[in-house]
Amino acid sequence: MVLMGLAAVTLTALYSLWSIDRRSIQLTDHDEAIAARVDRLIDVIAAIGTIQQGYVAPGQLDEPAFERMTTLLQQLEAERSALGPLLRSPAAAGSLEALAESGRALAAADARTRENLSLGQELMASDVIFSDGRNLLDGMIAAIRDLHAAERRTSRGERVAVARWRWLPIGLILLVGLGAARRAAGISGAAVRSTPAVRSAAPDAGTRTRSAPPAPSVDLGAAAALCTDLARVTDTAALSQLLARAAAILDAAGLIVWMGAGEQLFAALGHGYGPDALGRFGPIGRDDTSAAAAAWRTGRLTVAAGDGSSHGGLVVPLAGQAACIGVLAIEIRHGREQDPAVQAVATVIAAQLATAVAGWPPASVSDPAQQPEARSA
Repeated sequence: MVLMGLAAVTLTALYSLWSIDRRSIQLTDHDEAIAARVDRLIDVIAAIGTIQQGYVAPGQLDEPAFERMTTLLQQLEAERSALGPLLRSPAAAGSLEALAESGRALAAADARTRENLSLGQELMASDVIFSDGRNLLDGMIAAIRDLHAAERRTSRGERVAVARWRWLPIGLILLVGLGAARRAAGISGAAVRSTPAVRSAAPDAGTRTRSAPPAPSVDLGAAAALCTDLARVTDTAALSQLLARAAAILDAAGLIVWMGAGEQLFAALGHGYGPDALGRFGPIGRDDTSAAAAAWRTGRLTVAAGDGSSHGGLVVPLAGQAACIGVLAIEIRHGREQDPAVQAVATVIAAQLATAVAGWPPASVSDPAQQPEARSA
């Protein structure tokens, strides 16, 4: 039953990953289609400008140029109409409407130019071409660039959302795998305990030892719900509440999010410490001997074992798309920093947290002389 459940969850998570990858491909195809349409529009506008200037060039025949201009104006409208259904940004739709208005004004200006040329008023035709016509063409190019920029912003936001959701099925597979392993271990232990054993003699009361109670298991359901909420977080206040939930899941006395800036880590957000504690934590240099610096340099989880008088700790790297952007330092109670399940869940939470803080601006130091000395974490 455990294996069947694990297989079902794994297949569901793999299907989710496939759907996310398919969405990423669709976004790439959409961006390429928008870019191709934008390039064609710019080429048509450039050709229109060249044809208009040819109206008043010495030795040029007007009729072929007029026919070519009519074709280009029709092509401009066709490309603009084809671009409309592809747009998803409200700002881009506004730019497209401005482009349509400019296209209608350009057609009217071209009609005036042709009328002046038919009356032999080449100076007036030149004035329309090099004043009204040029201004309209420049405005159309600007509208197309604004449209493309708005679409890129929308696409970038969707890509960030897709990247965040990618971690959920991965975390689900890991969490369910841990749960299945614990369940299988429990079944095996129960089988061993149910097997009768032959004892040569009853142990003396003085030699009896009391077995330690098993450590509480990690709440996998709560961890999965936390990762889901981390994928949706939009502000720092909500993130602070989610850190409190992470501390409860991991049995942590406190957590600190350290963000990298240059060659130093700075305490950006925390839970379990006083309101002024983060301000007293100095920056940590990349070459520091602390666990936080080691996790930042290597991109690997670092364990700081407790000694009975102090809590142990885990430092988990926050992996960005190109490099490690910081670390999550966790102060663990009851010696559970050595528990593989705790380490695994902490890694999943840190991976999802990294997508939430990846867009934060890098930390800065206005005056290094006023900053507290670097401390270990």
